[in-house]
Amino acid sequence: MQRLQNSNLAPLGIKSPFTIPSGIVTTLPSVIARIARDVPQIGFLTTKTLSVALRVGYREPIIHEYYPGCFVNAVGLANPGAENFLEAMKQLMPLHDRKPLFASIMGVNAEEFLDCARILEPIADAFELNLSCPHVKDAGQCIGSDPDSVNSIIRLLKQHFDKPIVPKLSPNLGDIGGMARLCEAAGADALSLINTVGPGIAVDSQGQPILSNVMGGLSGAGILPVGLKAVREAASAVKIPIIASGGIDSAQDVLAYQSAGAALFAVGSALAGMTTPRIADFFRDLVHELEHARGNESARAPITKPRTDYFRTTVKENGPVGAGIFMLRLKEGPACRPGRFFFLRLPDVGEKPFSPMNDSEPMYLVRNVGPFTAALESLRPGDPIDMRGPYGKGFPDPEPGRPLVLVGGGTGAAPIILAATYFGQSVSKAFFGFAGEVTEEFNDEILTRLPGSRIVIDPPGTVGEVVRVLQADMDANPAFYQECTSFVCGPRPMMNAVVDALRPCTPKGGIHLSREDIMRCGIGICGSCGTETGLRSCVDGPVLRDND
Repeated sequence: MQRLQNSNLAPLGIKSPFTIPSGIVTTLPSVIARIARDVPQIGFLTTKTLSVALRVGYREPIIHEYYPGCFVNAVGLANPGAENFLEAMKQLMPLHDRKPLFASIMGVNAEEFLDCARILEPIADAFELNLSCPHVKDAGQCIGSDPDSVNSIIRLLKQHFDKPIVPKLSPNLGDIGGMARLCEAAGADALSLINTVGPGIAVDSQGQPILSNVMGGLSGAGILPVGLKAVREAASAVKIPIIASGGIDSAQDVLAYQSAGAALFAVGSALAGMTTPRIADFFRDLVHELEHARGNESARAPITKPRTDYFRTTVKENGPVGAGIFMLRLKEGPACRPGRFFFLRLPDVGEKPFSPMNDSEPMYLVRNVGPFTAALESLRPGDPIDMRGPYGKGFPDPEPGRPLVLVGGGTGAAPIILAATYFGQSVSKAFFGFAGEVTEEFNDEILTRLPGSRIVIDPPGTVGEVVRVLQADMDANPAFYQECTSFVCGPRPMMNAVVDALRPCTPKGGIHLSREDIMRCGIGICGSCGTETGLRSCVDGPVLRDND
């Protein structure tokens, strides 16, 4: 810690040496604020890499676990743009306990780095420079491997800011010690090592590339030796502090990096699959191990099987069931608790998450809204399709003796119908709303599973008829709803309206929502599914209580 105490990072008041690296978990402002509050062992937070303009990034799949604890990923530096991020983040500042925020920034030249830093200056306590992403053209490693560019970027930022400047270097550099010396001479206040290794390629059982970008950076347990080598070489070349990352999942790894010369430590891929409370437990256990000088135990349970393995099946049936909605039936698939979800994948097209309507014979309700769902709709019996999962947290077991009310809208009816299959004995009322007429066969299928269900079609030019029908039933039976539990899934405006209707009379915590947030990885790593309260739908949900 001597390097840290004698450095320009010391005035930041970092109380604990741990963070989560850029692009992992804490990628949305709400998640950053939640982790800052809920995980006291994290001493500073790091944003995802931000650019001046919005970047869409790559289509899914964006990450694959090719061996337990080892990943290949290519997100494409997707971000909302610095201005949009600033507007969302400044509402949450200062962070809990005034923890410092390191803003990770990118650019194609020194001037673009400067423009990005100027935008983010109101919220940034330090700037981390992404000079190392291995799979994006004209940025990241392309810039970071050119000594003249690195020198000019650091010097330009130091001319304009008193805040610490922290270049993040690539492990792919031939002379990382030499680049570290160049950064220190240019005025860098610390170094961040390492970014992902590679790029590399992961293939499926058919030999086809899995990532949409084909190539991606390697991370996780497999790159620990590379990270240790890079930190040791840099530490022997410079006197400024080093933030170490790459394969850390135990106290032993932290001590190894500390021995190599690191002062601060970023834990990333080891957090895959962890809920927010489990992340808090992980860092608590990690610090406990270090304080008791054990250094030989992992703070997480061993991973015995990759969490993104695909299961190949075939299409059994595919056809329309309503206005803009089709039902995809598959030959076979794993069992799934209601509310959990799978990713369906078509090689060379992409993948998206869906909750099944039935799991013994997988059935999915899908709305054609883009290229991937259009490709799903074109599938015919016998066509192959890959699936992975299930992921997330499903609906809880209903409380004995408490009536269960189900409300589903559009394709959100799927997990609600599966819930009816699992918990049919507890269901007292069920409401299903659709924007247009559904087929007689689909109507009959719902009624076969749930006799007495109210199937509501929006009148032309209106939406939310199912909420009005629910409200009318509540007005007629107020005492019933004071004792009920509710499971809800559908478009966000519909769910909000259902919650507004139910909350005044339903017991606190009795409304369970299956959220349809944007989920891109399914294992909590990319953070794109962060909720307003900072939870991540793919691991903390997608089923959440209305007050979560």
